[in-house]
Amino acid sequence: MIWTLLASMVLPFLPIGGASAANEPVTGVDVLIRSKTDGRVIVETITDRRGAFVVREMRPGLYSIEAGAKLPLALLKRSEGWGIALVPVSAKLANPQRHRARPTSRGMQVDIVVPEGETTSYTVIVTD
Repeated sequence: MIWTLLASMVLPFLPIGGASAANEPVTGVDVLIRSKTDGRVIVETITDRRGAFVVREMRPGLYSIEAGAKLPLALLKRSEGWGIALVPVSAKLANPQRHRARPTSRGMQVDIVVPEGETTSYTVIVTD
C-alpha cells in the first residue's frame, strides 16, 4: 500500500535515461550512502524488488549516494544514469527530492542535501 502511494508520487517525475524502459526499478543493486562532511558510511545495502530501501534517521547535511559499484563497468556505461529519489517517510514533511545519478568509476553517483530540521527517515528509490 505505502509503496503504491510512493510510486505514484515519485516515479512519474524521475528523469528518463538510456534506451531502457522508463522508471523501471533497479533491483538487487548495491548502494552506499556516505557523509560528505566526514566520509563516514551511513548505509550500505542492496535495493529490494521495488528498487528501494529505507534509511532511518538521516541527519541534515550533505551526502553522496553511490549505486552499482559492484556491477560491471560495461553495464554502467550503457546507461546515461539512474533516477534516485529521497521520499520522506513522514507524510507531513516536504516533497520528495529527485536526482539524476551519473556514471563514475564507482558506479552511479549523486550528491544530495538533507535539509535542515528534524532528523528523519527516508525511502530511497532507484530507477533506470
